[in-house]
Amino acid sequence: MLVKSWSVCLLVLGCGLTAIQAEVAADEGLASTRPEMKKRIEALKERTSRLPLPPPTEQELASGRSLVNNGRLRSIYLPPSWQPFLVPGWGSNSANRGKGGTASLLKTLEADPNYGFKTRLFWIVSRTNDCRYCLGHQELKLKRVGMTDDQIASLDSRWDLFPASEQAAIEATRKLTITPHLFAEQDLAKLKSHFTAPEIIDILYTVSRYNAVNRWTSSTGIPQDQAFGGETHSVLDTPTSDEYSQRPSKVIPLDIKPRPEWERRDQVEAALKKAHERTPALELPAVDAARKVLAKDCPGVTPPVWFQAMTNLPVALESWAQRQAMARDGKTPLDLRVLIAWVSARENRAWYSLGHARARYLAAGGELSQLDSFANLEKIATPGYAEALRFARKLTSAPHTMDDADITRLKETFNDFEVAEIIQLTCDANAFDRFTESLRLPLETSLD
Repeated sequence: MLVKSWSVCLLVLGCGLTAIQAEVAADEGLASTRPEMKKRIEALKERTSRLPLPPPTEQELASGRSLVNNGRLRSIYLPPSWQPFLVPGWGSNSANRGKGGTASLLKTLEADPNYGFKTRLFWIVSRTNDCRYCLGHQELKLKRVGMTDDQIASLDSRWDLFPASEQAAIEATRKLTITPHLFAEQDLAKLKSHFTAPEIIDILYTVSRYNAVNRWTSSTGIPQDQAFGGETHSVLDTPTSDEYSQRPSKVIPLDIKPRPEWERRDQVEAALKKAHERTPALELPAVDAARKVLAKDCPGVTPPVWFQAMTNLPVALESWAQRQAMARDGKTPLDLRVLIAWVSARENRAWYSLGHARARYLAAGGELSQLDSFANLEKIATPGYAEALRFARKLTSAPHTMDDADITRLKETFNDFEVAEIIQLTCDANAFDRFTESLRLPLETSLD
């Protein structure tokens, strides 16, 4: 068990935004207080999806499967092999996946002792990314596991009310979300004082996948579900106590800064060389154990380090299958997929991911000089590719700023299915970047 209980401490600490910061939040369209946030996530029910989302068909309604808008949009636009929702405990490819709808799934998940803890981390990720769709879902889930509105509100401004172990996880979650390129050994050290290596790997993987989910729902503009978890009408704009009604958020992305300009090629090569030589930040599962798990899909194959790192997670083999499918199946050009992975890794300073993207690019006949700067990429790319890469860069570094115009520009070159794939490729790249680089995984020698 990662966190034994959720409890309230008596220590009171002052925190929140200054009046000037609150004004900036309003200018940027961010909800700095809880009542403002609730109004925004409730109003999301009236939003029109940026990718067409038709009403459920009679066949869908009769199927008994989950009909939340997120799942429906994925099933319409993404290849079936891309579909698994890869967060431990959140579904699988099994024949029973989805039976009984969202209410049945939630009932099963709520039995997991770590469900509330991980949902609180999902809330932090979503608030940091200003993902209103996911925030709405996490609000409802936390109420289902028994948290009061004030306890949920404390996630936004009173971390001192949580156990020390959960405070460490919350702090690491926000930093890995908003500034993955600055996530360092000292951030892991705080987690190590409360969690074992397998538990930390689980946390880092889970938070990384939550970042992917946020980017998908924010950029596709999915409207909030009218009902959720068996309720006929899920009300999100509920009353807020006086204690929290005016308390400003300490989570919203006011402190986000533009990512640094891309490093020179010699600096990149030096960073990749260092990545080959480094030692993982945590003890990983044994390679023999990883080889045994992978043998269920690829007998005799030596697993890459990223798979070794997640060997003990219940979704390891599904993650492997999905990554292979995303490099194989779909409608988007294969070379564009590699460039999206490159752009995401460069923005996130994810050197393990970058080494893999570099190897794929060279294997396809690309020249490294074309990747020296983003401006250079824009020059050599076709207009459609350049727009897709600009989109990937923005979604990577500032997901809270995505708007209708971003999708409209993509649609000038790509059809709705291709747009969905470009979004999902960027989402997956961001998850892979965060997981592999937070663990400081060493690049395989085969990629030299």
